[in-house]
Amino acid sequence: MRKTQIIRFYFQDENGYNPYAEEDTITSPKLVAQRYANVTDVGTNRLVELFSRLDQNAKVIRLESPVNDSWSYLTIDDGSIRYRLETQRQPLKGTTLIVGEDNG
Repeated sequence: MRKTQIIRFYFQDENGYNPYAEEDTITSPKLVAQRYANVTDVGTNRLVELFSRLDQNAKVIRLESPVNDSWSYLTIDDGSIRYRLETQRQPLKGTTLIVGEDNG
C-alpha cells in the first residue's frame, strides 16, 4: 500500500484566550506532526454506522506509526478542509484513523 498523501496534524487550544491582549484573540493553530499516509473514502455501510447519514465526508487514513502528540484536527495535502478524529485503531502494523469533515 502506497502512502502518498501528506497529512498535517494541528493543535489549536480552544481555551487559548489571552486576558492581557488588547483584542479578543484565539491562538493560531500549531503544527505538531506531519506524516505520509494512505487515504481512502469510508465505505457506504461504515459511513451509515458511524454517522447515521450518507452526506458526511469521511476518510480512512492509514499511517505507519501513531501520532503521540495531542492534536485537534488534520489536513490532507494542504487542503482547506479540516478533519476531526472519529475512530482510531491500532492493528498489527501501523495506525488507522477514521476522520470526519469538521463543520465547525
